Amino acid sequence: MNLTFQGISKDLMKGILELESQLGFKVIENGLPVRVEKTVENVIEVRLVNNQGAIRYCDDIHFFRALGLFIEATRNQTSFEIKEEPQFKMNGAMFDCSRNGVLKPETVKTFIRYMATMGLNMLMLYTEDTYTIESEPYFGYLRGRYTNSELKEIDDYAYSFGIEVIPCIQTLAHLSSYLRWSHTANIQDTEDVLLIRNKETYNFIDKMIQSAASPFRTNRIHIGMDEAHGLGRGKFLDRFGKEDRFNLMTQHLKEVMKITNKLELKPMVWSDMYFRVWSETNAYYDLDINIPKEVVRDIPKGVQLVYWDYYNEKEDFYINFIQKHADFGSKPVFAGGIWTWNGPTIHYEKTFNTTNAALSACKQENVKEVFATLWGDDGSESNYFFALLGLQLFAEHGYSKTIDSEKVKRRFEFCTGGDFNAFLALGKGDVHSAADWHKLIPDNPTKYLLWQDILLGLFDKNIENLGFSNHYRSIYEELEHHIKKDSRWTSLYEFTSRLCLLLSLKSEMGLKLFYLYQKNMKEELQEVSNKELKVLHDRVNGLKKAHREEWMKNNKPFGWEVLDIRYGGLIARIETTQKRITDYVEGKIECIDELEADKLYYDPSIKKGLGKESKYRRIASANVF
Repeated sequence: MNLTFQGISKDLMKGILELESQLGFKVIENGLPVRVEKTVENVIEVRLVNNQGAIRYCDDIHFFRALGLFIEATRNQTSFEIKEEPQFKMNGAMFDCSRNGVLKPETVKTFIRYMATMGLNMLMLYTEDTYTIESEPYFGYLRGRYTNSELKEIDDYAYSFGIEVIPCIQTLAHLSSYLRWSHTANIQDTEDVLLIRNKETYNFIDKMIQSAASPFRTNRIHIGMDEAHGLGRGKFLDRFGKEDRFNLMTQHLKEVMKITNKLELKPMVWSDMYFRVWSETNAYYDLDINIPKEVVRDIPKGVQLVYWDYYNEKEDFYINFIQKHADFGSKPVFAGGIWTWNGPTIHYEKTFNTTNAALSACKQENVKEVFATLWGDDGSESNYFFALLGLQLFAEHGYSKTIDSEKVKRRFEFCTGGDFNAFLALGKGDVHSAADWHKLIPDNPTKYLLWQDILLGLFDKNIENLGFSNHYRSIYEELEHHIKKDSRWTSLYEFTSRLCLLLSLKSEMGLKLFYLYQKNMKEELQEVSNKELKVLHDRVNGLKKAHREEWMKNNKPFGWEVLDIRYGGLIARIETTQKRITDYVEGKIECIDELEADKLYYDPSIKKGLGKESKYRRIASANVF
């Protein structure tokens, strides 16, 4: 398709040219004429009448959303008029680049192009220590930290699409990766939390904020401060004694805001600590919390609270909690979640349930700034491109008062070139009939069945007689159907297909070995060892290679060594299992001690259900790592 734009700015043209290949159009002199008009109205209008196109838009990001709508509509219509009303002032995404997976700048640019077509106008790269402080060589050392020039390049690129890049760091907790180094002892409260009421700490925070903010145009900055559970409980306690944690949070925030004020920055913080302190159970989502008004008045003005919630599924809950945040003086920024952090793939059931409830509540309560978080907990096992459908869901909420599932599907397939049903299939691993995905944290069998040891089988009791082999086989067959079609996302389908084929064999392997051993079926045990465990060994190795290829394509190499070690450990344990079986069958050992132990539920308090575990070190072994 050939287009000619009339009334277009040079800045917009930069972004337009970047989208030609992705959206399948070309800008030429004698193309279909499209008149472009910038307006003060908060509206998007797209028309094609008598072979004359028109786009009206307010913000730059709305133009790129409109461009996509225009091109999509011309594929099957010769005349049309489309109108949309943006629901949010800010709607974007935050990518976790602190849990080993640091996205390459080119990968970030790819996401920016997809976000622009969707109409998302804000990007955060969550960086605990993965940005550069010139005077601190150990800050982000061997962690794939971004250079200032890389971040400036990302900011320039996003600007050409009307996307604001906001630095997103930590200035209190979540700093264990840096605080591991011995020279940081003077600024540590605990291994994860900075020591407040300490001059050296604030000198360091000053360096952090200046370094994090300097590459970007924006005057906004996210300074974190969530989950500081150790605040005042380490060296601070030894030095000053026990003090009220709410007051400590407020004191610290005031000191940090002296720095942001000096630099003319507008800060935002995660809100959870202000709620946890007043909860009798130290819970964030406690509807019985009552924060005294005089305490609220002491919180410094000029900071935005970010209400993060990726868990609740009821619209009324979000409305209630948004109102509790409003008691602090203003509407919060809302941060939802696309579930990339609970295993090697994604959980779309949980993503859709929480997002639909949350963003509907935000619109009802007139919350104007929202963003999706993509976390990489426990090693960034998942690929953030799995989350594109979740980003589309956020985008469609941002341009419609009520969500239209058919429009989400249609827009996703146009904006990304992905297959809607294929992407849903990528998220089916944890959606087993016995799984509870309505819990705040849903069951995650895919992660623990991938990494659990087949001899020790910490989760075998949880999945007994539940047909997990058939569950993963069915997803494998569904994905094989999509792999046969030509798609830019074939590598995502292939990785998940390999994973499911592996788990169709591995998921119940421990139970099979246990059964054969208990029945003293030595010949059958040896056959499983010689054939099935050999196949499993090959499938693990194949999955590792596919995973490594995707990682190296999208991320900096630092951090992959952790997954190399996990896959290598899995392969080594398969080999040890084969050796143990052979030694037993040949009479070299009297028993296989690991298969003598009874199978117990992973969580002693839960005698049924699949259960969950997010930490690899707690999945692979009951012993000390």
